[in-house]
This record gives sequence, structure tokens and C-alpha cells, in this order.
Amino acid sequence: MLAFYAVSLISLFLFTAGSVAYLLWAALRRPSRQARWAVIGAGVAVLGYAGAVAYGLAFTDPVQVCGEKTLDNDFPLVRVRVDAFPPDVTCYWTDSGAYGPSHPTVLGTWVMWAGTGVLVVALSVILIGRRSRASRWVRAGAIWSPMAAAMIWVTGIGPAMELSRTELYDECLHARTIPPETKLIRIDVRDIERTVFPPSLTCTYSDSKADLLVPERTGLLGCGVAFVAFAGTALSQAARAGRPRPGM
Repeated sequence: MLAFYAVSLISLFLFTAGSVAYLLWAALRRPSRQARWAVIGAGVAVLGYAGAVAYGLAFTDPVQVCGEKTLDNDFPLVRVRVDAFPPDVTCYWTDSGAYGPSHPTVLGTWVMWAGTGVLVVALSVILIGRRSRASRWVRAGAIWSPMAAAMIWVTGIGPAMELSRTELYDECLHARTIPPETKLIRIDVRDIERTVFPPSLTCTYSDSKADLLVPERTGLLGCGVAFVAFAGTALSQAARAGRPRPGM
């Protein structure tokens, strides 16, 4: 509980100090609207990430970040998992099997992603608005396709690569339980294979196999193909625009 209030107070202080610094910078430099939004997004993203890891306390004393379930500690803390990026502090209590784990700093993670989104959009507008021999929609595609691929990796593939063996086993069981509430007599998971490139998480059952990362891998492939197509089109347009016209 002390960590929760400390994080809130520190965030409020940094937000106030950052706002004053931003207003001074905007008044003195008079930047463009896109540049202002880029600075705002960057500041919010940094503040959100710092809050999501409780300003480093999650790495040094994660138990303090989780606090206590109740005043009389009816549900003791079992373990804590801390992921640096995407930032995630997960507290597992004795009742987490029924109600799920808690994420005390999840608000900071959402703030970080919101700031990152604003920053990406502002930078994209700045880059697309610059003069270039390639058309704007081609440059937009070349910029956004790798960003989409990075988002797929960070939100879908990255967390799967960080799962423990027990968590992987639970994921394989969950994949064969459709819907999850369905009660089956036995699900025999014989082997679990995980590869980074190409990304895959293959569960081997007694009667079949299933790759749980097929949608994410397909999305990555689509983003890669789109980037190659847009980048090739941009280079082609730039080359054609640089050629001298006949008769000149």
C-alpha cells in the first residue's frame, strides 16, 4: 500500500515538473504541432513505463509492490513475476487460482502504450509530411508495416517466449479446452517445442499437434511482405522521379 501511494505521488510530481518544462520549451522554441505531440507522447510513455515498474522498485523489492491482500493477510503472497518489457508486475496469491493474479501497476502500462501511440503517430505525420519523391501513401505503408510487426512481437510473441515450462503446459491445456470451461477427462501433453525464429509454440498431444503462434506468425509475415512491397515501390518512384525527362 505504501508503494502504491509513493508511485502516485512521484508520478504527480514528475507530471507537474514535465508540464512546466514543456510549456517553457513550447513558448521559447515555438515548435510545430506535430513536434509538440511527439514530445508529449515521449514524455507520457517514459512516465508510464516508470510507473509500471514502480520506478524500479519492482526489480529491487517486488513483494513491496504487491503489498498485502488484506489487512490480516488472509491470502498470503505465493510469488511475483516481473517482466521488464512490456512492463508487467504480476502478483500471485493463494486465491489466484480462483480469481486470477493481480497487476498493481497495470495503469502505468496502459499509459505507456498510450504515449507510445501518440509518439508514433506524430513522428509518422512528420516523416510523411516531408518532401520526397515517393508518394505519401507509399511512405506511410513503409513506416507503419514494421511498426505493426513490432507491436505483434511485443504483445503476442514476446510474452509467449518468456513463459515458464509450467505456464507453457497450461497454455497447451487451454488450447485443447474449447470453451475453457469445458471439462475433459484427460488431455495428454507429450511435448512442448518453442522456437524464436520462425516464432512457434508447438504442443504435441497424443493424437495431434498444434502451433499456438500461427496467427502472430502470419501477421509478422504479412507485415514483412507489406514492408518489402512499400519500400520497393518507394525506391521505384524515387528512381523514376530522378530520371531526366525525354527531350530535356
